[in-house]
Amino acid sequence: MQNSTARRFANLSNQVATIYQEFFGELPLIDGQVVYPQMPEFQLTYFLDQAVTRHYRVQLQFKAAPNVAPMTVSGFLQTDAAQHMILRSTSLTTIVTPTMLRSVQRVHLH
Repeated sequence: MQNSTARRFANLSNQVATIYQEFFGELPLIDGQVVYPQMPEFQLTYFLDQAVTRHYRVQLQFKAAPNVAPMTVSGFLQTDAAQHMILRSTSLTTIVTPTMLRSVQRVHLH
């Protein structure tokens, strides 16, 4: 029950944030998805390394074609034996490199 309530609250929070961005935000939107600015590669690498070593939950926004909403996924990063960076979320497990990403943001757990 508590998990269901938390999930509904998270969905509502995301919807409110999206609507706020549409009306007041300066960031562009494509199909209701906020498009974050492209972070420099050194910054992406630094934040990704911190997320792995400190076990932060992060939100990654992947690059997309022009006028296509970029995919945004949150989860935890880890490295495998071959030093590949792996993103694990509830719906996706994939290898990540800084060249695939627009932005990295830490997700604060409440």
